[in-house]
Amino acid sequence: PKVLVLTGNPAHRPPLVDFANLITKKLSLLICGHVLTEPGSVHLSTLKESTQAWLTDRKIKGFYTVTESNNFEEGAKSCLTLAGLGKLAPNMLLMGFKGDWTQDLGVAKEYFSVLQDAFDLAFSVGILRVRSGLDFSGHIQAEETETNEFVDEDRRGSFVGGLGEPVEGEDGKATGGEDVKSSGSSEGSERKGSEPSDESGDLVPEVPKFKFERQRTRTRTISRSVYHDSQGNPVSKDIVSDMTQFQSAKRSGNIDVWWLYDDGGLTLLLPYILTTRQQFSECKLRVFTLANRKDELDRETRNMAALLAKFRIEFSSVVVIPDVTKRASDASRARLDTLLAKLPQDTIPEEELLANKEKTNRHLRLSELLQAHSKDSEIIFMTLPMPRKGHVSAALYMAWLDIMTENLPPTLLIRGNQTSVLTFYS
Repeated sequence: PKVLVLTGNPAHRPPLVDFANLITKKLSLLICGHVLTEPGSVHLSTLKESTQAWLTDRKIKGFYTVTESNNFEEGAKSCLTLAGLGKLAPNMLLMGFKGDWTQDLGVAKEYFSVLQDAFDLAFSVGILRVRSGLDFSGHIQAEETETNEFVDEDRRGSFVGGLGEPVEGEDGKATGGEDVKSSGSSEGSERKGSEPSDESGDLVPEVPKFKFERQRTRTRTISRSVYHDSQGNPVSKDIVSDMTQFQSAKRSGNIDVWWLYDDGGLTLLLPYILTTRQQFSECKLRVFTLANRKDELDRETRNMAALLAKFRIEFSSVVVIPDVTKRASDASRARLDTLLAKLPQDTIPEEELLANKEKTNRHLRLSELLQAHSKDSEIIFMTLPMPRKGHVSAALYMAWLDIMTENLPPTLLIRGNQTSVLTFYS
């Protein structure tokens, strides 16, 4: 996938940029899109230069693009249509989940419209949600990079020497101008690059051949970012660990894939790509899918296992869930009612709630199943429900996503554009 990630200023959402970089990882296109809703508020050329430098400092191979627009929806649509060059154009949109959607329904509607615009333009869409949120602009006032250089001596030592000058060998004698005799076997061993020695076992010193200086030393540069808040104090370790959660720490748990609908296979491809990265290389892939009938569980499980084997995707287990259409518990319904109570009255008409009663129940059941099976996994991939125009409002759709992904490990809701991305040998 070639990814366009709507980050705003990338320095404000480092986990989102790091996650996108895990997917592309110097092999594919990564573009960070930034929509400025207050035209003229910043100097664009300076912003572009400093942000590109920030990406380079973090060793992220990607591009940064910024657009000015009066509202977020128009600016995002500009990024979707104009980003890239010819065939080198993004085919997947990645966004962070809007956690504060209940506080500003106008922006939530724009967010919902951007999802629909992306599907209209044949983009795949991903929405990432992490427990601590993705926007750290309120915690960071300044970021500095500390760089330390360490000198590593080569194991074999270093020497500086030249032709005709005495060079001290390992036996401590001056060996510069002496004639060195060695047996045929030692000459052969010298050609192979091993230590030359004579038959008695004594080390035969090596004759320097050219007049030049050679110093076998290496320097390692280790840099780390130091964040400061508005008071100039270092940011707490918990916040820094949340900001850097998709960087180098090795993980060894489960990657859970909830493949609910066939969208071309992107829901399976992305977790597989993640297992090829060093951070997730020791994680096991668990695949969850739905069954229509209880008596077909064994056959569905065998079919899914055979399909994954054809795709050459290694998995640890396949779990088929039979009862997703069962009535959701009263506790789940109470959670949804509490969430909808935060909205102004009549935001979601009663007719719409009745028309989408079955879908709402399905998403509540999925929420319960996710809590039961995937609460302790490292990361969750799940098929994104389709934001259908005219069938569901922005407020109800955002409520569905909020309920499903609440209090879970990092979760990516992903929907392909119906283009097949997986191949298998027939």
